[in-house]
Amino acid sequence: MGIAHHSNYIVWFEIGRTDLCRETGFTYKAIEQRGLILVVTEITCRYRTPYQYDDEVLIRTYVAEAASRAMKFGYELLNSSGDRVHATGHSMHVWVDRQSRRPTTADEEVMKGFAAFLP
Repeated sequence: MGIAHHSNYIVWFEIGRTDLCRETGFTYKAIEQRGLILVVTEITCRYRTPYQYDDEVLIRTYVAEAASRAMKFGYELLNSSGDRVHATGHSMHVWVDRQSRRPTTADEEVMKGFAAFLP
């Protein structure tokens, strides 16, 4: 069909979220080493304009909400020049203890890192 498959958009959201974690000063691996994981509880994507195969994707990710027990990330997928939105979305996450797999609260240092990316 000449267009990128719709499932790629969710993968691009994850790439953006992983890059944002790095920007906070805590890679996702470092967060896991602190005994925390962020479990996806909801994800949405609004498709606006399809990407053609070989198009470059610009991913903008931000923290829409940050709480000690949950996080909401927002996403915009744009063309390479950043002037055309191809998709928007968000994902909801719950902080979970890596060992017990039960909901927990994130530590203060990690939350301070994410706070810098709130709109």
